[in-house]
Amino acid sequence: MIPIAVLSTVRKEELSNKDERNLLRWLYVANARGHYSTSSETTLDADLSLIFNGKGPESLIPILESQFGRLHIAPQDFVGRGTRSALFSLTYLALKHDGAKDWFTGLGLSLTHQGNYHFIQFHHVFPKSLLQADGYEKSEINEIANMAFITGRTNRRISNKLPTEYFPSIVGRRGEEALRDQRIPMDTKLWEMENYRSFLEARRKALADLLNRFIDGAYASGSVGLLDTDED
Repeated sequence: MIPIAVLSTVRKEELSNKDERNLLRWLYVANARGHYSTSSETTLDADLSLIFNGKGPESLIPILESQFGRLHIAPQDFVGRGTRSALFSLTYLALKHDGAKDWFTGLGLSLTHQGNYHFIQFHHVFPKSLLQADGYEKSEINEIANMAFITGRTNRRISNKLPTEYFPSIVGRRGEEALRDQRIPMDTKLWEMENYRSFLEARRKALADLLNRFIDGAYASGSVGLLDTDED
């Protein structure tokens, strides 16, 4: 957030629409790719130097491209990445913006729901206990691609059932869209335990596509904000 605060001060809190769009794009990509994860002071100094020399947010983008070789999110970026990854929060924001809802109540994703029953939690699509018993590594079990966002009540209701057990009831109750909105692969073979790694591969691709559209949408319109309220 430091480059954003500095740029705002330098520009006397007057940013053009193009500046806002470039800054939002930079923020999402820099956060998701870990721009400051290594040599943070050196990297920050380079960013601030551009800003203090009168450069705009668009000048920060090439630094990201040079650092990572690409700006887009790729499916392999999700491999072994869990709740501590910046991709986790960006995935939540993208799913929320795209209209994902709780699988049983139909509540939209929100950080303002109150109470244990309605507060949004992350849920392991394939249960941790069953994956552990089947010999999967911790990083595979807790990967973002095995996470969905649902209410506490729904999480308790599902418990440690396999997708083959509880997905059909979700489809019957709320339609296939309920699963599609959380980027769950609709190939029922991928809901089986023996195909767990294939499920991860399919969902990584779907989530990468979603995040790239989310970031591109922020740049195109400037209307996708990090602090979007639940009323927009």
